[in-house]
Amino acid sequence: MAGSFSADLTSFIRHAGGNIDKAHRMAVVLVAQGVVMGSPVDTGRFRGNWQFGKVLPQGVLPTLDTSGAAAIARIAGQTVGIKPGGEVWVVNNLPYAGKLEYGYSQQAPSGMVRVTLANLPAALENYVRGLQ
Repeated sequence: MAGSFSADLTSFIRHAGGNIDKAHRMAVVLVAQGVVMGSPVDTGRFRGNWQFGKVLPQGVLPTLDTSGAAAIARIAGQTVGIKPGGEVWVVNNLPYAGKLEYGYSQQAPSGMVRVTLANLPAALENYVRGLQ
């Protein structure tokens, strides 16, 4: 990671053509990719239940998504038109989400959210590097 997280965000925004809206959406998509693809998979119910919102999403989805592609596409589509500022949520409301985050699954013993957030500065940097 080059410098601090704020420096990475500044670089990320600059490489988004100064378009902070686009940079904000891409950061959300990178988080979604991290948590969805880092999720353990059996039936695909857990991967399919990642949700996004400016307001905390409620309830669970009937989606089964073993590949994670549908969940990521759904979240990416929902980011269109969002404006930066305030909170945005990427959540999984299944009752066993907390257990999976804290090591219940051998597939994701370190969780998904904590790993994604720890890796976010590097993910932003890699994304920017790919734009150059």
